[in-house]
Amino acid sequence: MNKKILKLLPFLAVAGILTACGEKDESELKYLKDFDAGDYVTLGDYKGLEIQIPEPQVTEEYLESYINYGLSMDASITPEPVTGRSVETWDIANIDYEGKMDGVPFEGGTAQGTDLVIGSGQFIDGFEDGVMGMEIGETKDIDLSFPDPYKPNPDLSGKPVVFTVTVNSISRKPLTDEYVAGLGLPDCQTAEDYRNYMSSILMEGLNSSFEEAKVDAVVEAAAGNAEFKTPPEGMLNRLKENLTNNAAAGAQMNGVDIGTYVAYMYGGKADAYEETLANQALMAAQRYIMMSAIAGEAGIEITEKEFEETLAKEAAERNYEDVDAYKEAIDIEAYREFLLVQEVMDFLSENAVNLPVSE
Repeated sequence: MNKKILKLLPFLAVAGILTACGEKDESELKYLKDFDAGDYVTLGDYKGLEIQIPEPQVTEEYLESYINYGLSMDASITPEPVTGRSVETWDIANIDYEGKMDGVPFEGGTAQGTDLVIGSGQFIDGFEDGVMGMEIGETKDIDLSFPDPYKPNPDLSGKPVVFTVTVNSISRKPLTDEYVAGLGLPDCQTAEDYRNYMSSILMEGLNSSFEEAKVDAVVEAAAGNAEFKTPPEGMLNRLKENLTNNAAAGAQMNGVDIGTYVAYMYGGKADAYEETLANQALMAAQRYIMMSAIAGEAGIEITEKEFEETLAKEAAERNYEDVDAYKEAIDIEAYREFLLVQEVMDFLSENAVNLPVSE
């Protein structure tokens, strides 16, 4: 399931709500409140579903890599010389290099005394890997090809080249107690304090990703056990309109056409982006309907008091003049759906069984 849809849809305002009296046709059924979800889905098992998501873990390698990346980017730290070993990741290798294509040096491919942070991705793919393991004073040829396309110089796109590289010196930015004390972080005075602090920060991020992955997996598992009928036309149209508006805004922000943006976000072909968005709208509608039906069976609801309290909190956090101004700026019913869906997703995740992942 694409959670971008679930998180995005409630905040995209659409046209007013249809309020015609009497029996409504499919085009009028835009929100979950407009119909009985059970008419469009037959639920299967959704409690105790078995999933397999790796438990989060901050490995020593991950921690050290993260810390050293930060150190390498901090211009205030003076590198210390390294001797007695070859180039490693996050070292600063001072190098001379000459690039040749078909045996002839090419423009911009030669330099002396360049500081290269190994792991920074400053050069084309494979260059830093080629420097890894080199000794001070060593010279070697590195056979590479420029990426295709290569925007800095289109004439080099995809072309094979040879870089002759010499390592002049190796240095590294150290993590010291003095540096850590100057950061002003709570309870951080030593390098070891900093490692523990960063480990906890990284674990928070991994835990968040872990919970999101659990939700994705369990919702997909529940959907796989359910049988769906075609959702109401009104809901499909609403969701597709929201997705289209969002894609258009995203495309403009990134300076690309909407087809390219949709293909990047969801896959498919750029010239068939409308079909892609229609499929995404169908998937979102099915998941919304399924979770509404689960909410009905499990007794999950968002009371009016809870809803108003949430709106008031959101309005304050987003600096609206008052809650009424916030209500005018959003699609109220879509937001009500969003909150219900979040509750159901939490319910599904809490009741899931995460099986060990074999290594």
